[in-house]
Amino acid sequence: MTDQTVQKQINRLERQLADARARMPEHDPSPALMAEIDELEEKLEALQAQAARPRSVTEQIAELEARLKNARARIPKHSSPPALMVEIDELEEELIRLQALEKGGK
Repeated sequence: MTDQTVQKQINRLERQLADARARMPEHDPSPALMAEIDELEEKLEALQAQAARPRSVTEQIAELEARLKNARARIPKHSSPPALMVEIDELEEELIRLQALEKGGK
């Protein structure tokens, strides 16, 4: 995942966690709500650790290639969604940038 994608997921999980905590009653919280909060906290912790770990350009390129392959596989046979095409364009541009960076660093 790109740093931007990880940060978006972190932000989303933080909002979900705040929402879940806001739903917690003062007395006798439901086991399901407690389990939801625990799961969100674990996911958030894992993503924060991932965000803190530096990734090599090669790792980033491999991840982008996988995301690009996935995005291309989602293109329907007719009427390609504009948002999907924009996503593919952005992934291709980032991949080109990282490949140039990798070549320049070697």
